[in-house]
Formats: sequence, structure tokens, C-alpha cells
Amino acid sequence: MLLRVLVASDQRPLAERVVGIVANFDVLTRTVPLSRALERIHGDGYDLVLLAGQEFGTLDGSLQALQALSELPELLVLTHGHGSEMEATALSYGVRGLLSLDLDDGELRAALEAVVERVHATRQALAQHEHERSVEPPDAFIVESPAMVALVARARRAANSMSTVLVMGETGVGKERVAQLVHDESPRSGGPFIALNCAAIPSELMESELFGHERGAFTGANRARRGFFELAHGGTLFLDEIGELPLSAQAKLLRVLQDRQLRPLGSDKLIDVDVRLIAATNQVLEAEVEAARFRSDLYYRLRVIELEIPPLRERSEDIARLLEAQLERFNGVLGRSLSGYSDVAMRALLAYRWPGNVRELINVVERAALLCEGPLVEPEDLPVSIAAGAASDSRAAQVNRGVGTPLGDSAPSWGVRLDRPWREVREALLREGERAYLVGLLQATGGRVGATATRAGLAERSLFEKMKRHGLRKEDFRRRGDPDPS
Repeated sequence: MLLRVLVASDQRPLAERVVGIVANFDVLTRTVPLSRALERIHGDGYDLVLLAGQEFGTLDGSLQALQALSELPELLVLTHGHGSEMEATALSYGVRGLLSLDLDDGELRAALEAVVERVHATRQALAQHEHERSVEPPDAFIVESPAMVALVARARRAANSMSTVLVMGETGVGKERVAQLVHDESPRSGGPFIALNCAAIPSELMESELFGHERGAFTGANRARRGFFELAHGGTLFLDEIGELPLSAQAKLLRVLQDRQLRPLGSDKLIDVDVRLIAATNQVLEAEVEAARFRSDLYYRLRVIELEIPPLRERSEDIARLLEAQLERFNGVLGRSLSGYSDVAMRALLAYRWPGNVRELINVVERAALLCEGPLVEPEDLPVSIAAGAASDSRAAQVNRGVGTPLGDSAPSWGVRLDRPWREVREALLREGERAYLVGLLQATGGRVGATATRAGLAERSLFEKMKRHGLRKEDFRRRGDPDPS
């Protein structure tokens, strides 16, 4: 995916020099004065920010303002002169590097190219990591309940056709796993299975990502790039969170589905594509159509075959099997030898509503496998929201141990045993704490993403990614009588 680069400077010739160099790379650039840098970073989110000024002192105010962000993008300062004191000051602001404007264009181009390549490699690695974490492992696809048996049978029948498929269900139920099943059982199983999360792609890049572009199609397009449709030729393209697709891209997607041809951005040639499309959503697309946020013709085109995955709370037969399978998996991953769950812990787990579905269950079992000290998982190894169901005084006991006031279904259990190494509990605690923080903010704002992002000091795109990772939907925090949260 193209990197998004923000160049912030109050000197126009200097900004033009930097943009002229960066434009040689495969990036999208935008230029703003220093006074608007914070606003643009907060509103749009950028992969790399270049602050350029004749003297380092002229950038001090902008660097201080950027400290308001809870997550800084990759930050680079370009200025004249260098020195150890300047470098120390820059590092204290979170600057990843200093480049001297005294370099000639060739030297500056080489230095910036190295930075862009590093940022791009980091972005790709993070995207791959997030994708791997979001996709349930094979043993997370348990088919025990009648509802899931019927769903799998329907998916296998759908596999033999070329028709588009719309997979529906709450966050974390395993929509990509069902899409993969349809692909694996189809005559296209020997072809590629390409997955794309529409919510993770900036709107201005969506058409390029889907349909590709030619060199020079837009600023920063310095080489031709094949889109996901071409990459999926002969196989299946899975578009997750299809409801987040911009209207302009919806129109082009409909044309590709109808004609089985696409035109890359900047090209006058049509390319034939042989792709089976599977889309997924956790939204009610009929409501999106009524609100004019989703094209009705595309909606009807997508829903030729509908597969709706029931939430975990409606298929209790699958929960115990999932808990056993995941504990066995984490025994292997973490080098543990836990033999199962105590009766009290199992009753609590079976009674829990699982708002985050299978993805939440996997995280809970991973946490328990990290924290458990005995042969069996006990209620104290579970989050407070689950352990509270084990006995009437569980919540009070947790509060007495220092948990404080719980935050709904996401309160973290900070009462961990202190004899566990920090490295074993750090990730689980940070993840649980982040989820509780986001739940608290979303509750306070009624699920309004813009207001939540502002209070958190995050770009909306970053907030959406975190919400998806934790199985949170803005609709779940909407107050009765409020308009649709945005």
C-alpha cells in the first residue's frame, strides 16, 4: 500500500524542495504549514511526517504541539546544522531522525529513500501481524451446534457457484474463516485467496488498492501497481467490512462485477479479470442503503448468496469445544501443561455472553494460559467481567484486590500474582487495559468515533483499527434516542 507522507513547513521553497525529492518514491504527499501539522495528523493519520525549517528553533512549537498525540507517526526533522544538543532535544520530542538540509539533492534523496523504505517495511510487517492476529486459527472454527452445521453445509453448496457471497455477522465471529472455507471447497481452490479489510485502507487510496494504477496516475505514483483484483485473478477476493467502502469505489466495484473487466487508474486499457468476490460486513447494509451510504444496486449484487454467522452466545454447544481447543493450542504455544478448567471457571465461561465472540474467547484463553499457576484454569485467571459470574462476591473480591470500578464487559483484572515474570503478563495486561480504556471513552461519547478519537488523541483510522482488534462496534455504545454515531 502507498505510504502517506505529510510535509510541514512555513517556507514554501523549502517545502517544494522536499516534496520534489519525496515525489520520486511510491508515496502520497501533502504539504501544510507548521501551524496545521497537528490538525492534519490528528484528522487523517500519516505514516511519515517531515517537519522542515531553516533552523531547528523554528520547529520547536510544532514539536511541542505534537506531544498532545498519544501515538506519534514516524517523525523526521529536516533543518540546517546539527549538533549533539539538537539531537538530544529532537529525541526528547519523539523525533526518529534528523536530516541536514545542507546536503545536496542527491544525498538528501538517498537519505529520505532509506527512511521511506524502512517505514514501508515496518508498515507491511505491522499489517501482516494485525492480519494474522485478526484471523482465527483453524482450531477456532468449531462446528458442533446445529446452527454452525447448517451454515457450513450452506457454505459448501455456495462454493460450487460463481455467484457473489455476502457473509454477515458480528465482529469476531469468523467471517474470513467462512470465506476461506467457500474458497477451499470451490473449483478455485488452486487459485489465490486475497483478503482486504476495507476499513483499514484510506479512502483516497481505495481505488488504487482495488483496481491498480499506472505510473503517473497521481502524485507519488512513480511505478505501475497491480490492484487486488488482478492479484486475485483465477481465485477469490475477500473484501471485509464492505460497508466502509467509499461511494466512488462502490460504483467502480459494481462495474467490475458486471463486466468482469477493470481499468486501472491512469490507464485507457481494460483488463479482463476472473475473480470470485466474497464480501463481509458487521453492519446492517439495508440501513446503510436507506441512509444513502451504500449503493442499493451493489447491495443486491453482493447478496446473491447470504451466509449469516450466529454470534457465539447463540451457539452454546460450540463454546466448551472452543475453550478446550484453544487451551490445548496455547499449551503448545506457551509451553504450558494445563489440564483444563475448574468446574467453577467453566460455569462462568459458559454463562458469559461473549460480546467479542470467538476472537474475544481466544484472547481470554491466552490470558488464562499465561496467568494460571495450577493445573486448572480458575476464576481468578479470568477477566473480572467473566469471573464475576462464578460467585456473587467475585466482583467485590476483585475490587478489594485493587481493580477499582469495573468498566462494563471490559474491565481488566489487575489483580495478577506478583511472582509471574513481567514479560509473561505484559502483553495481556496492556491489551486488556487498552480495551477497557476504549470502552470507557466510547460509553462516554455514545459511540461517536470523532469525539472518541479527539479525546484519545488518535487519528480516526487508528481508533477504528484498535476497535476492530478488540471487537468493539460503535453501534453497541449508542444511547437510546441518539442519532447514528459517527
